[in-house]
Order: sequence, then structure tokens, then C-alpha cells
Amino acid sequence: MAGLHLITCEFPPLVGGVSEHSRVLAEAAVARGHDVQVWTGHDAAGSPGIRVSRVFGDFSRSDLARADAALDACPAPRRVVVQWVPHGYGCKGLNVAFAAWLRRRARAGDRIDLVVHEPFMDFFGRSWFQPAIALVQRYMTWSAVRSAERVWLTIPGWEARLRFARRRGQPAPRTLPVPGAVPVAHDADAVSALRLDLRRGRRYLLGYFGDDHAFARDALTETVRGLSGHLDAAFVCIGRGSGTLAAAVRTAVPASMIPLYATGQLPRRFLSHHLQACDALVQPYPDGVSGRRTTTISALEHGVPVITTVGALSEPFWRESRAVEAVLAADSAALAGAVRRMLEPARHAAARHAALALYRERFDPIQTMDALLSL
Repeated sequence: MAGLHLITCEFPPLVGGVSEHSRVLAEAAVARGHDVQVWTGHDAAGSPGIRVSRVFGDFSRSDLARADAALDACPAPRRVVVQWVPHGYGCKGLNVAFAAWLRRRARAGDRIDLVVHEPFMDFFGRSWFQPAIALVQRYMTWSAVRSAERVWLTIPGWEARLRFARRRGQPAPRTLPVPGAVPVAHDADAVSALRLDLRRGRRYLLGYFGDDHAFARDALTETVRGLSGHLDAAFVCIGRGSGTLAAAVRTAVPASMIPLYATGQLPRRFLSHHLQACDALVQPYPDGVSGRRTTTISALEHGVPVITTVGALSEPFWRESRAVEAVLAADSAALAGAVRRMLEPARHAAARHAALALYRERFDPIQTMDALLSL
């Protein structure tokens, strides 16, 4: 049985996109006959064919030395897949030592596949020291990319940002789409009962699945305000951070216009039930929907249409797909009109079928993991 080593900053039971992607990747590798060892820094749960070690701890220099010894004890040659998120590996996103450690492992003979979820922080943002962080992370990514035998991108938009880091003769990066993060839990009776409860007598149930952030607050406030008096619907915010997000929207828009609820963090089974209960999700992103947005991809996996925004990082297929209604990220006030278009009966029925088809074509791990795991 072939061995595969997965280095990740997140693995279940931690909640997050990288955690769920790591789980799906590990399970897909086991299904293809690989014996999987996950190396991380926190207590995590293994499963048949998947062993987990928290040898990395805080990713300090002493932790890296222990990881060296543990990896060296495994049979060579070693195939190592690294989930690259520079701010995930300790030292407040400035762990140059970890990036250098990857280069040493490559020079010692490990075959490294680097999966780039995020390349580095932008130079300008909310803090005065962000340019310094961005510069250090660029150096970390330069070092990590040069250590890799192959580089994989969760979206094509990262390719231009990594050109400075590639070594001469290195194969061109390839796209590795991110699959859904919420397994579909089939229970028609439970979903019907939940839908009935959440609609509270309204005709439609709309949802938002994701964290609380300023862009989502503003966009959802505009959407709910724009739908009030025009659509017989209730709205539910789903998952971690949903309580504060829903409270902010309710403060801006009277709840009597469109009932607005929040679930808080939920186990994956109940997340799945809530997604299935919705007629559509409203998923606004400041840089646009893209193949790394697992909140939207999970909706597609459940056959739920999405109303979203497109921007600098959006791939062309989002504008072309019948599974979504998309508006420009700079024009989030247009989301309410997009919701009404999506819920027209013929349009909505077609969108449900298109959502499942788009997921199977572009995001199903049966398809997307094949290139990474077959070589």
C-alpha cells in the first residue's frame, strides 16, 4: 500500500475550510489505496486508514526537530502533501523556520506537493504593520514553492501571484478545485420538518452560510432591505459566527420585514440539513465567488442554488452557470433583484439541477483529487 503524508494546520475536529479539505483529501487517498499519515499541531481524530499525529505542536523550532525525527522514521521515499496557508503555521503568520524546514525536507529526498489555499497576505489592509507581514509571507511562499516537486492552486487566480517564486524548470502549477466541506446527510423527514419550522409560514427560505465579516453584513442588510415587501420569505444565517451576523442585520432592518434567524455552530449532519432546507443561499464575497469558497461549493453539492458576487478572483464559469445568479461585488445592492430572479419557478428548478451538475463536473473529489493522488 502506497504511503502519503499530509501536513496541515487544520484537521477535524477543528472547523474550517482547510480542515475539511484535509479530511476530504485524506479520505480520497485512502479510497485509492494509500495509507495516510496526517501531521498537524493539535489533537485530531483519525479513522480507518488515516493515522494522525500532533507532533508539530506550535510549529516551533523544537517541534520541527521532533517532526524531522518522526518523518525520518517512516519508509522512504516519502510523498508529502502540504496544505499551504502561511498564517496557519504559528508565529502569528511569520514562521520563516517552517518554510525553511520544507526546503530541507525536499533536499533530503521527500517529494513535496504544495497545495496553495492562500499564497500570502496583501500589502495593505486594516493594520499599519500589514506590509511587513505581507513581505515576510512572500518570502515564506517563495521558499515553500521552490521546495515543491509540484504546486497545486485552489483557484487559477493564484498563478500570477506565484510567478516570482517558481524555480527554473519547475512544472507549471495546476488547479486543484476544493470539494464541498459538508457531507450530504440524507434524511428527507428531518429536512422537511426543519424547513417547516424555519419558514414560519413564509413561502421561501433563504440562507447564508459562512463567517461574520463586514462585507457580508453590509451585503445581507442591503439584500434583506431590498426584498422586504417584495418576497414572502424567511432568512437563516447558518454556522459559526451566524449569531452576531444575524443580530447586526436585525439591528439595521426590522425583523418584521423578513424573519431572520441564526443557528450558531452546528455538527456537519445538521449543517447539511439546514442547507437542504433552503430554497437558495445568498453568498456575497468581497473578491468574488471562486473555487476556494467552500460555503458556496457545499451548497452546490446539496443541490442548492446560490446568489453571489463576482470579482477579481472569480473564474469565468460562475458567470455562465445556471446554478448561480451573480452580480458584481461592487454592486451588492443588486443582490435582492438576483434573488427574485432565481426564485422564479422555472429558473429555480433549472438551477437546482445545474447546481448538482456543476458540482459533479468541477468539484467532486472523485474527479478533482485524481490528478494529485494518481502520480
